[in-house]
Amino acid sequence: MKLGTSLRFLFPTSPATHDRFRQILASMPKGAFIERPMGAYTADEQARNLMDVAAAARAAGLDSLLTGDSHGGNSAYAATFSPLPTIARLMSVTGDMPVGVVLLAPFYHPMLLAEQISTLAAFAAGPLIVTFVLGGRPPQFQAFGLEEGSRVGRLEETVPLVRALLAGERVNHRGRYYTLENATISPLPRVPVEIWIGGTVPASAERAGRLGDAWLTGQNATEDDLRRQLDRYRDAVARDGKPARPVLRRDIYVGESDDEARGVVGTILAEGYRGTGFDQLLVGSANTVVEELRRYRDMGFDYVMVRHIVGDHQLMLRSFDRIGRAVMPRVRSL
Repeated sequence: MKLGTSLRFLFPTSPATHDRFRQILASMPKGAFIERPMGAYTADEQARNLMDVAAAARAAGLDSLLTGDSHGGNSAYAATFSPLPTIARLMSVTGDMPVGVVLLAPFYHPMLLAEQISTLAAFAAGPLIVTFVLGGRPPQFQAFGLEEGSRVGRLEETVPLVRALLAGERVNHRGRYYTLENATISPLPRVPVEIWIGGTVPASAERAGRLGDAWLTGQNATEDDLRRQLDRYRDAVARDGKPARPVLRRDIYVGESDDEARGVVGTILAEGYRGTGFDQLLVGSANTVVEELRRYRDMGFDYVMVRHIVGDHQLMLRSFDRIGRAVMPRVRSL
């Protein structure tokens, strides 16, 4: 079994904005989704923390590291780090582990994106993973002057074009959203580039089977939803004659003990955390987390991408250390 990590990318900009965020959480209905910011209030400390986390992921022996995407943020409320330059910087500490990005596909022109990916590949010491998702926040589409209803069409048009350009093809294309004439990119990638498709609904699983090299599930999917979506994904890849590569998304905290882990995370859940509860999280001692991973392996997932629940930097680093010492050695044999 493989275990990778994605990095949390939303940071509050002051204690006051952090308090405002907590007030928003308290006013939201049970089960509502909102991104939860990490600690650290200044951009330089936030950037150092991201470097620390990337180094901790490598030291723990994780199999991959991804950075996430967001647009149109309010700088008075939060800082969000753009994924492509962020991963370029993090590659200085990740060594040869596979790294990559999760991109909101509607906001990227396929020609420019292919050039940026191929440039990353010139510097990378290991494979790259590019994950495309749809996005679903209306203010982001308003900021770009795009119709939210165009997001599926833009993703479906973008992915084959990026794939063709990365493969060194000369592309001529007139589509609904993009026109490319005699387009090529340089340099071509010198390391493998995988294209994953992420999503939280059955249609995303089917789309991943058609367009992607792997399917990244939604982080809050219930086990019943996962089983239904996994069946749909497998049907789609079978029609295309491709191997199935489902990748489970779960948020994690590995504690000193089950009681310590549930105590830490219980406080976070009480504030409101991504519209989820313990059933959709990997929380507990190393032994408990390994057994949960074994259960997901038996369900059909031999690759899991985790992201830390805690925003406290030192708690996160200690969890990574436990993952490296007590989880990864056993995950390898699952």
